[in-house]
Amino acid sequence: MAGQILGIHFKATIGSMLGTTTTLLFPQHRKRIDEMRDDVWYEWDEYVRMAGDFHAKLGDGTISAIGQSLGLNTVSLLTSAGFETLEKLFGDCNAMSRHTVRGLPDAESIRTVRLSRDSVVLESDTRLPPPLLAGLFRGFLLSFGKVVTSEKVERKGNTVRFSLDFV
Repeated sequence: MAGQILGIHFKATIGSMLGTTTTLLFPQHRKRIDEMRDDVWYEWDEYVRMAGDFHAKLGDGTISAIGQSLGLNTVSLLTSAGFETLEKLFGDCNAMSRHTVRGLPDAESIRTVRLSRDSVVLESDTRLPPPLLAGLFRGFLLSFGKVVTSEKVERKGNTVRFSLDFV
């Protein structure tokens, strides 16, 4: 099994990408999201494919902005699951990844490399668009009252490293 993502998270992410224009570009994605239920698990590969479709059409900047908005708007789902502080959310990102996606391949889990009072470094061999994840992390930080002062996304082989400094 390549992993499954809970419907509420699938719908929140992909649904946030479905504005008026993108629904015209991806009517099949709108139909699929409208059929989904919050409490049902859906295939991780389908989620990754849809996110990639949007990234290909919308580009890095738009996908990053969508990720940031998503982080701000969905952090309540994570805080209600026990990730109610910045330390709990970013201190063990693997736990947050596993909460959202069951059966997630180990390499695709988001791993915390370092967390300090003013920076976080995360890694993943993600198949998701890195700008989406960088935006999501920024949104999470903003939801905890932090402002990102520096952001770096580096790829080394399959691994993507996200380094964010904040105040």
